Amino acid sequence: MTTADQKREQHIVEYLLYVWQMEDLVRALGFDAGAIRGVMGEGAEADLVWMLQLARDMDRQKLHESGHVDHAMETMTELALLHDLLMGPIEDKPYVRAYEAARPHLDEMLQRSNGQKEMEHPVVSMMTGLYGWLVLRLKRERIATETESSMVAIREMANALARGHVKVYQGR
Repeated sequence: MTTADQKREQHIVEYLLYVWQMEDLVRALGFDAGAIRGVMGEGAEADLVWMLQLARDMDRQKLHESGHVDHAMETMTELALLHDLLMGPIEDKPYVRAYEAARPHLDEMLQRSNGQKEMEHPVVSMMTGLYGWLVLRLKRERIATETESSMVAIREMANALARGHVKVYQGR
């Protein structure tokens, strides 16, 4: 089982963040299979195969500068639909509470994005915020206290969404 498969099974949001991170790594390595092999190291054959397939998919889908592979976009759509389901017909109270706590922070992120994403789905905002925060942490850049505070609520929403995914899609 690949790292991606494990993440997909255990925490769907972490899986999507992992795919985005690996897409950026493939771009940074210039889609070079040898460089990808070098980064993946020994003993990670399944992960290497997965990563090389990701690079081929990205190349085929012309995602050299930006964008996400089709299966990542399908997962994002699945999460948006799950959000709507948990907020509406299922009314998963823990998720509703987590979303309501995160909502002001998501709204503020949208306002700061120059209005370009005014109609963005809350799950897209959540994922974009989480990924931006993750990249800053990986670069060891200073993160404002207000941002760190906002990310607590957004991470709680992500975790509640992932738990909802396990309940709805895996029947656990």
